[in-house]
Amino acid sequence: MANRSYLYSIDFDRTKGERKTGEKIFGLSEYNYSIPLSYKILVSQDSKISKSINWDYEHPIAVQGDFEKGKNRLLDFLNELQGENLFDNQELQKQITETQIFLNNHQLKYIILECGEIYEMGDGELEDQNKVLFDKDIAKIENHIKEYLSEFRSMNETVQSLKNEISDLSKPKGFISKIFSSDNSTKIQELEKKIKNIEQENWNMLGINYWSDILYFHFDNE
Repeated sequence: MANRSYLYSIDFDRTKGERKTGEKIFGLSEYNYSIPLSYKILVSQDSKISKSINWDYEHPIAVQGDFEKGKNRLLDFLNELQGENLFDNQELQKQITETQIFLNNHQLKYIILECGEIYEMGDGELEDQNKVLFDKDIAKIENHIKEYLSEFRSMNETVQSLKNEISDLSKPKGFISKIFSSDNSTKIQELEKKIKNIEQENWNMLGINYWSDILYFHFDNE
């Protein structure tokens, strides 16, 4: 099984106690081996370090935030992202629409981020890693967003450079050049694969393409 980060909406305050009969937990998303930016934004508003709902662990290893405020901050960011031209705008708009619909249909009072399995891959106590995530990323989400935007821009520049290389390789050659040059199709395919991998990594870092209410840790609701 892959180590995952998990996102849930809950209608009780996990920082104050356990779930009681009748209180709801809705699955929202899970991601393999990473914590996408969208997860961090969603739990960044009125956020607190929290006990887990997935694991019976002595110390707090989750983060809880206000769902409505977190959702609005994420949607604002995604709409701002369209103006950056760092993603395919048509696909991004589709993802924004699907994100808004899904979150609206699964909204409760709070949202909780569970990263215990991610911490298990790291060094140190789980609760210490959770505090680092909270202090460094979530409590300073605006700075963290800027760091991601910088990374997206850098990766986009790499993609543009690769596309320019493909364009140069695809240009018609003169008669003499054709005699002394080899077929560039293999090289072009390699460059296209690199572009596809980088673009997919951008989507993975953003993390708005795997909404689901059926997660590995699933909770029944009365």
